[in-house]
Amino acid sequence: MEQFDVVVIGGGPAGGQTSRNLAKKGHKVLLVERYENFSLNNFSSAGMTLEPLDEFDLPETVIGAYWKDLVIQCTKKAYTWQGKTNKGVVLNFQKLREFLADETLKLGGNVWMGHKYLAKEVQKDSVIVELLNTETSENIKVKTKLLVDATGPLRKVMYDAKEEQPEMVLGSGTEYEIEVSQEIYDQFKDKLLFFLGHKWSIKGYSWIFPMENRILKVGAGKTHLTSLNQEKTNKTTRKITEKIIAEYVKAKDYKIIDKHGGIIRYSRGLKDKFYHNKVVGVGDAVSAINPRGGEGIRYAMQTADLASTYIDEYLKTGKENFENYRKIWRRKKLLKWNLSEFSGRRMYSRYSDAQVENRVQFFYDNFNIDEMIASLFNFKYSKPFTRLFQYSFIKLSYLFKKEKF
Repeated sequence: MEQFDVVVIGGGPAGGQTSRNLAKKGHKVLLVERYENFSLNNFSSAGMTLEPLDEFDLPETVIGAYWKDLVIQCTKKAYTWQGKTNKGVVLNFQKLREFLADETLKLGGNVWMGHKYLAKEVQKDSVIVELLNTETSENIKVKTKLLVDATGPLRKVMYDAKEEQPEMVLGSGTEYEIEVSQEIYDQFKDKLLFFLGHKWSIKGYSWIFPMENRILKVGAGKTHLTSLNQEKTNKTTRKITEKIIAEYVKAKDYKIIDKHGGIIRYSRGLKDKFYHNKVVGVGDAVSAINPRGGEGIRYAMQTADLASTYIDEYLKTGKENFENYRKIWRRKKLLKWNLSEFSGRRMYSRYSDAQVENRVQFFYDNFNIDEMIASLFNFKYSKPFTRLFQYSFIKLSYLFKKEKF
C-alpha cells in the first residue's frame, strides 16, 4: 500500500492550491481528481478582481479575458459602472486547475486523474483511503497521515454517506459556453454583466461573462429559498439562460461549446466542520463562497492557504491545531459573510421588481465602480455602504452574541 503525508480529494481551486502549497513545503502529496482530464468539468464562470493573480501567483495563461466595466441589467434599465483600466479577469477554469496540478507535479507531488473517492477508514495514526480507477475499475487503497476534503458542496470525505450534516442552504445554476460572431462578442467584451429582477433571473441572478475572443459564458443561478414577493413559476435556470441568449444576446447562429449545471450548498453561519478525524475541509466543503455573488474561487484558495499552514505544522510536529484554522477563518469572514448572505437573500427572494430597480438605482447614484467591486467581490464596505447596511447589522447582531471566536 503506497503511503503519503497528505491525500487531497478533489482537483478544484481549493484542492489544487492545497496540494501545490504542501508539495512546495516538501511533503509527499497525492492530488486525486475523479475526471480523466480537467475539460470534463469546466463549470465555473470564474469572474474575479485583479488581486488574486498576485495573491496566488497565477500566470497569464489561466486568464480567459480582462474586464473594465460592471453592468447590472434590471427588468427595466441597465446600469453601467465604467472603469478606465482593467478591474478584473475571467479565469479559464480548466486552465487554472491544470496549472495547479502541474505545479504540484513540478514540486514533487503526485496527481492521479480518473480516480474516484469511495471511502475512508480512520486509524490511530493514519487514514486508509479507498479509490476507484475509473478507467480500469480497479479498487486501490492508499495510506495517509491526513486527508483533505476538497470535494466541494457535497462534502463527500468529511461526512460519510449517512452522516448528518449541518443545515444547508441550496443554490443551483446552469451555464452555457457559446461561440458567437465577432460583432456580438464585441458588445460584451470588457464587461461583467449581471441580471437582477424577474425578467432575466429567478430567485437569484444571471450573467454574461466574456472569455477568449468570440466566446461568452451565459448562465443563471437560483437560490432555493421561500419567496415572499416573487410569484410561483415553472421557469428553470436552463430556460432563463436560453432566453438571455435568444432575446438579450440575440445570437441566432451560435455554437454551443459546453453546457453544464451545478449546485452550491453552504452552511448559514459557517457552522461547517473544518477538521474531524484526520480530515481537513477546504473550499466549498467549508462554505468558502460569497453568498450574495456566488463567487468562490478566491475564498476557496484562501482556505487552502490557511489550512496548509496548520497541515504543515501537524506533519512537522504532530500537533493538531486545526481549531485555530476554523477560528481564524470565522474571525476574518463571519460578520461580512453573514451580512452578504442576508442582503443577498433579500435581493433574490424578497424584493419585487420595483424594489430591485430602486436599490440598484441607489447604488448607481451613490457608489463608484471601485466601491461596487469592493462590496460585491471582497466583502469590503465603504463608509456609505456601512451606513446603508446599519439596519442589517442590527438585525444580524443577535447571531454573534452566541458565537465564540
